Amino acid sequence: MRKCIYIILTVLAFTLYGCSDWLDVKPSDRVSEENAFSTLSGFKKALNGVYVELNQNELYGRSLTCEFVEILAQRYAIDQEASGNYLLTQYNYIGSDAKGRISSIWSKAYNLIANTNLILKNCEENRSVLPDDHYCLVKGEGLALRAMLHFDLFRLFGPVYGKDSALTSIPYYKEFVLEVKPSLVGNEFIQEVINDLLQAEELLQHDPIIEYGPQGDRLDNFKSDRNLRLNYYAVQALLARVYMYRGDKVKALEYAKKVITIQKKWFPWVDPMTIAASSENPDRMFSSELLFALQNLNRSSIFTSLFDGDNLKLTALLVPREDVVNEVFENEKQDYRLISGFASSSVELGGVNYKVFNKYHGKDSLLSQVIPMIRVSEMYMIAAEAEPKVADGVVYFNELRNNRGLESIPDRWMSFMLDEEWCREFYGEGQLFFFYKRKMKTSVQSAYDRYGMTSVNLKNYVLPIPDGELQYN
Repeated sequence: MRKCIYIILTVLAFTLYGCSDWLDVKPSDRVSEENAFSTLSGFKKALNGVYVELNQNELYGRSLTCEFVEILAQRYAIDQEASGNYLLTQYNYIGSDAKGRISSIWSKAYNLIANTNLILKNCEENRSVLPDDHYCLVKGEGLALRAMLHFDLFRLFGPVYGKDSALTSIPYYKEFVLEVKPSLVGNEFIQEVINDLLQAEELLQHDPIIEYGPQGDRLDNFKSDRNLRLNYYAVQALLARVYMYRGDKVKALEYAKKVITIQKKWFPWVDPMTIAASSENPDRMFSSELLFALQNLNRSSIFTSLFDGDNLKLTALLVPREDVVNEVFENEKQDYRLISGFASSSVELGGVNYKVFNKYHGKDSLLSQVIPMIRVSEMYMIAAEAEPKVADGVVYFNELRNNRGLESIPDRWMSFMLDEEWCREFYGEGQLFFFYKRKMKTSVQSAYDRYGMTSVNLKNYVLPIPDGELQYN
């Protein structure tokens, strides 16, 4: 981990639903630790700063959602002239471009982990400035952030868990320290993630989201808009995700059901009337279903720089072939995800028809600023896979399908349709590559041939630790 560690407080000055003091920050990116945590306001600024920095291009503002990991998942038909991205479709990680991007993901994530640990350290050392309710929120969210960042680093750089859970992986930092920590073996690392999330769940048991729902407590800006923070239900969803990755279906099902129990009350399925392209501001992200999302004021730049078929050349465009999209969605034109996520017309480039990926397109409103991190549909997918009896699992599976405009399927179809549903549900959200890794897929849907498959060696799922960090392992 790099030694240039500091608390991040210079962030984008934006507001949430008009709450102008949500990110009331000083025009300096380095402030003394003593000043930063001498007041409740200082803790709020520090934690808010971490949330905002999650939006960096090297993290969830691009690489870990709609770009880098989606290229690895074969989402886009990359032109060979776009050599950096094309090499990623071949799982070639040795080029200078790939090395630079991988190094940036590693360093940015570990830097935020260090800053989160600084907040957690001061939760105890400056406990007197934190009222009990704020102490629980700050520490609970801090632990959840630390777990989430570590887990995604593990999903990238750690071994294929179902095959090599006892192999050495990467370091897990639980303290704000400058010295290098030894790497843990895979199963020990995952247990550290779970331990942090379980402690976060306990601290957040009085989260305002439980009483007020996602809007939170409007009387306190820090307690409002809870789905834009790692809240109680998002932590439970993360636990379901981590347990599923570990192969513990019993615990994964337990936590998925906890979220499903309150889904209809607080995270209802998207209203199909709000997603139509003809509506004034279509809800392409199905925002009512988001357990946790980031708010990114520059999200429009994601669309214009990566997906805008009107203004980008093929060498700069991330675009799926039309025939591949039709194959993924099995020509189910009524599928809400197809309707909302892709332009209705195709774009012809070099004699091939492509579909413009529209999910990140939108007008200037909150709907055009959110980046999905955890959605409730994942809990239905986990429950469907984790239920011991197929007849019980298909109930969850069909609940999701019915709320995507599709018909129910019989029990016997679910085992092979689960994979297809993962391909459809999380387009552009960075989850498919990790699903393939968890399932140890050795062939996946090709981005260039609707009937073709891309071969994947299991070692392709393990990104190389950056050269400058090898001394730390």
